[in-house]
Amino acid sequence: MPTPAPRDTVGTAGSVFPARIRSDVAAAAVSAAVAVLLPVLLLVAGLLLGGSGGNPLGSSAALLRQALGDGVVLVVLVVVVSVLGGWRSVLAEPARARSWWGIGVLVVFTVATLVSFTTPVRSDAGSYLGALVVGLIAVALVEELVFRGVLVVGFRRLAPEWVVWLVSTAAFALAHALNADGTAFQVLTTFLLGSACYLARRVTGSVLGAVLVHLLYDAFLGFRSQTVDGMPFLLNVVCTLTVAVAAVIGFVVALRTPAAGRGAGTARGA
Repeated sequence: MPTPAPRDTVGTAGSVFPARIRSDVAAAAVSAAVAVLLPVLLLVAGLLLGGSGGNPLGSSAALLRQALGDGVVLVVLVVVVSVLGGWRSVLAEPARARSWWGIGVLVVFTVATLVSFTTPVRSDAGSYLGALVVGLIAVALVEELVFRGVLVVGFRRLAPEWVVWLVSTAAFALAHALNADGTAFQVLTTFLLGSACYLARRVTGSVLGAVLVHLLYDAFLGFRSQTVDGMPFLLNVVCTLTVAVAAVIGFVVALRTPAAGRGAGTARGA
């Protein structure tokens, strides 16, 4: 009787990034190196483009500089992942996590942010909002490919899922501490956003789910600064609270993911 083929798991090499590296320890190290390289490349690109750090949402020029810098990082990232192999694992989950609470809170967040974009804006906000769209698409795509893509799948080859959640979320938050106006509060809110984006990847089965949550959250912050009378209180509360709740559910989903089931494509939810 022939021996059955071994089950493909996220803890083994093969089609999982970096697919051409057989050692799980080395794979995790490479993934971490990519995550460290991201803020360094962005910092260098910002300096070369005449930027001086600070809040990328602060002005149209800052947003466009950020988009150009992320464009450079995206090219490097595409080359690195293509050379090392494992694009499918970076882009998609082996199976979606089953969490109706997670799906529900993300749907509420999405609806609330979309409604917030109907708030009246200043008459001179056109150029800023145009730059906001361009800049935030670049930011969300690159950062999610790195932190919810490369870093998540690389560390899955070595660590349990709750460690994967912690490393990818904490690295995302600390990377934003490099901003000139980075504060402890900003790091905390970015940590919560990172966990919410992790949840989005798990429940949608795609890194694009994380990109969408990231994009909507940053767009909400940028759009709010251009409103005539500020964002309605209820929308502020709902958007902020849903991200916080999604962050907690993201941790629960990670904690309840059995080590043996991760690579098999099974997942338990909250």
